Amino acid sequence: MVTGEGGSQFGRGEGRVRSEMSPNSSTVCDKVYWDFATCLRYLAGYESDPIPYCCKSIAELSSEAMEYKEAEAICQCIETLAMGTDIRFVVSRVEDLPEKCHTPVTFPISNSMNCSK
Repeated sequence: MVTGEGGSQFGRGEGRVRSEMSPNSSTVCDKVYWDFATCLRYLAGYESDPIPYCCKSIAELSSEAMEYKEAEAICQCIETLAMGTDIRFVVSRVEDLPEKCHTPVTFPISNSMNCSK
């Protein structure tokens, strides 16, 4: 479950070691879990704005989704992450994420998570 600001279960992302995704990489979900988790508090309605690392992560995941054709895999990882944490996304937050982060989102994010679209 999501915890408060001081003891957030989801880290802020500073100092993280990053690995590039590659086609058919077995680490796609590890990267998504690590990066996308920084957006969960905003998407679930606990924060009024996404933190900067969330926006950075969304931009990188969107770029990698297009470059490596991994949008469906990224979506499936997000679905697993959300189900594992029992988090429901606030629809308006998902819709506002591209504007708030000033970046397109090139993979699906929703509570219904139809990853084939």
